[in-house]
Amino acid sequence: MAIVLHSNIRSEAVSQRERCESACDPANYREFVFRCALAICGEPEGAEDIAQDVLLLLLRAKRKLAQVDSPSAWVRKVTVRSATRYLRRKRHSDPIPEGLQAIELSPERLAVFETLRKLEPEQRALLGMALNQGLSYREIAEALDIPEGTVASRLNAAKKAFQRKWDL
Repeated sequence: MAIVLHSNIRSEAVSQRERCESACDPANYREFVFRCALAICGEPEGAEDIAQDVLLLLLRAKRKLAQVDSPSAWVRKVTVRSATRYLRRKRHSDPIPEGLQAIELSPERLAVFETLRKLEPEQRALLGMALNQGLSYREIAEALDIPEGTVASRLNAAKKAFQRKWDL
């Protein structure tokens, strides 16, 4: 009579490896990166450019992604930094990007977009993460590598700056 021992150790190791490989696959972050970029830059074409840059960077940094504790937080951080760089470069471009010219915008949405374009890129990023994506102060702090209290004060300043520019 043979005794067969069944062990879950091997199946758990395989399942853990599959989860890691899935979390480290840049393709799995496509929608996440695009939505984050869109919340910050406010224009679909810009968000696509940012997402492409971030996904290429993730592909090159696949090993790093596998080593971080929270891959989605790390991806968010990379996306936020890429989006703010993009906004700095595009700061003095056309008032309304081509992608938004084709979309019929209500006067209110157009006014909000124009007001957001007048803000500093970091302020737009904060407002996009907090209001469009609904991220907590902790999540924003992780994405920007700043303390939560600093997030609160900078977000408050961004809201006030938006209000001042809106009232003009």
